[in-house]
Amino acid sequence: MIRLITALLLFTSDGTAKSSHLKSKLLNHKKAISVNLRSKGSTDYKVKEGDTIASVAAEHHISISKLRKENALASNQTLIVGSTLKIPDQSIPLSQVLALIKNGGPLLEEARKHLGKKYVWGANGPKTFDCSGFTCYVCNKNGVCLPRTSVQQAEIGKKLSKNELKTGDLIFFDTSKERKGIVNHVGIYIGNNKFIHASSGAHKVTISSLNQAFYKQRFLWGQRVTKQEKLR
Repeated sequence: MIRLITALLLFTSDGTAKSSHLKSKLLNHKKAISVNLRSKGSTDYKVKEGDTIASVAAEHHISISKLRKENALASNQTLIVGSTLKIPDQSIPLSQVLALIKNGGPLLEEARKHLGKKYVWGANGPKTFDCSGFTCYVCNKNGVCLPRTSVQQAEIGKKLSKNELKTGDLIFFDTSKERKGIVNHVGIYIGNNKFIHASSGAHKVTISSLNQAFYKQRFLWGQRVTKQEKLR
């Protein structure tokens, strides 16, 4: 099982294997694997013209309060172009990922084959994906033909609340700054409040948590789609 998780998760954005240094960390159950498939720890972000705390937080799919706390920023403080922000680590314990691998079915097995592949808007796979291109591709491989866009996918199947979610359900978000309740992102629920998706923030297919403030605040609903519906 340990070898399986290593094989599934050790990918860079171009699909090549990561270093043995990271592998040794993954094999240690006491370590944590980042949802962005990096080794544990904060990363740096250089502030660009037009950046705000809200825009940087949204880009990296974290809460504004978490970004402020990590960088000791006052509530009224503005960003200085060229300065460096620390983007806090967002990690999932390896033990949880191992448990999800063990309990996953063929749909999740297919989804995890693509962990680490590059996010490209409008891409349908198999080398690059956007969010709905990823769900469409994975579901199609398992006998369910979904509409192409997240908005269309959100109208198919049985609508679910968060506490009704089961492994393999599609989950939908409004990740826009305005948060008007309009679907613009989709992933696949893998259990234990985790989901796999092609993330524009991570720039790749990755695993994230519904407990993250960003996704917790922007979750809309789930949809359960079956093969019997033969959707197009």
